[in-house]
Amino acid sequence: MKHILILVFLALAIPAALAKPGVQATDPIAPIRQHYAQINSNVRLYRRVKKELSGFSAEGGELVAYFHGPSIMKMVATYFGEGGKATEEYYYWDGKLIFVLRTDYRYNRPLTGKVVKTDVSRFYFNADKLIRWIDETGKQQSSGTTEYDEKQKEYLESSKQFSDGARSKNPTIESDQ
Repeated sequence: MKHILILVFLALAIPAALAKPGVQATDPIAPIRQHYAQINSNVRLYRRVKKELSGFSAEGGELVAYFHGPSIMKMVATYFGEGGKATEEYYYWDGKLIFVLRTDYRYNRPLTGKVVKTDVSRFYFNADKLIRWIDETGKQQSSGTTEYDEKQKEYLESSKQFSDGARSKNPTIESDQ
């Protein structure tokens, strides 16, 4: 009986001791980060589909979608411009958008390709809702603002458009605008 009590104590105490300080078991961001890491570690195993993006940026763009069976796991949209480029990485779990990583690269001169500045923004989603937005300065943006709502709508719409385009037979995805 004494050994059973020790085992029960260890089973309860060890996970708590290994948890990161300040991270609650109900933290919705932790599983998103785990899925992000898992998707990226398996990306070479996924079927890759490449599409051209038309009308999304001044100098064109491309989309690469990664499929695990019929499911899209990740999509990378690259937008080319005269003064830089931007990438948006869309991540999915159980068919739902969970995360978008946007990286903006600024060139030293137009069309040089020499990057002098990089800005990164992170958008976390749960059940088709933006639950956290970390902007390019590393600050968390407040929910409930017009800009926050616009970002949610923008990424959910582009996610759907890109997902539909990645599944289509058409080699090009046209902008709706």
